[in-house]
Amino acid sequence: MKKFIAAAVIAIALAAFVGTVPAAVESMAPVCETFSPSVRSYSEKISGSGKVRYVGQSAVSCSLPVVIKEACVSEGDRVQTGDIIAKIDRESSVALVMSLSQINALNAAVTDLQAAAALIPEAVAAESAGRVVSVSRAGQAVLSGESIAVIADNDSIAVSAAISELDIAKIKLGQPAYIELSAYPGEKIFGTVSEISETARSQYSGTVLETVVDIMITPENTGDERLKSGFSAEVEIGLSEPYDILVAPYSAIEQDEISEYVYVYENGAAVRRNIVTGKEFSDGTEVCVGLSAGDIVFKAPGEVAEQKYIRIKDSN
Repeated sequence: MKKFIAAAVIAIALAAFVGTVPAAVESMAPVCETFSPSVRSYSEKISGSGKVRYVGQSAVSCSLPVVIKEACVSEGDRVQTGDIIAKIDRESSVALVMSLSQINALNAAVTDLQAAAALIPEAVAAESAGRVVSVSRAGQAVLSGESIAVIADNDSIAVSAAISELDIAKIKLGQPAYIELSAYPGEKIFGTVSEISETARSQYSGTVLETVVDIMITPENTGDERLKSGFSAEVEIGLSEPYDILVAPYSAIEQDEISEYVYVYENGAAVRRNIVTGKEFSDGTEVCVGLSAGDIVFKAPGEVAEQKYIRIKDSN
């Protein structure tokens, strides 16, 4: 009888000890931060930079570098075709042509400086009727092809923006767009794509030469007082209706020769989950395949790597 009782006591003690082992191990397991993928409303957009301008505006320029002697009109004046816009300081213009030729900066189809001097006009005139948007000041040097003045043939205002050739095929007339002026950061002005240029051109983006196509965006309210000709603007053209996507931070994602992956919390352990990512944002990337909104994902996959016992700290 005593042997039976002793055996029973030993068995109970062993069972109690075995039961405490996982709990003891688990209590020593690291506490890891987790999150659930955020659901974000997203619509595909294309961005570009440009200027506010009058529709139908044109530039008055000269084929040779010139120095303005006198501006004969002011901003806001109405002019007719042939009206004198500015008088040219021919002596200073000749000196400018000579100085530019010495540094190989003369952009004119002439090789004889005397011939070039003979081509410098006494004055420049408007080539179309309209309202003067801008005009160069007296004493200002204007290089060949640059605007001496800008004339608009009507009062309609719009935003001309440059779009990368890689994106222009997605732009269609009538698409909704938002305009944000540098002078009014954070304020959105609604408009639509009203014109797409039939030709492309080159421009520098920083030090990179890129090919762009100009588009015109007409604001819904063309009388908006914030829209002033010459203002810099950023534009966004909407390509789709908003839809929900899942976004995970970059720090939670690892990659090997097989695929991108994360670690999720399942049955007390960290389990690898292969994923497919999509669009990238400043704070994370879209997860197209492999996760759902309710999954518990580890923030630092290198700390968990399929450990058997893990305690989680929800930091959402």
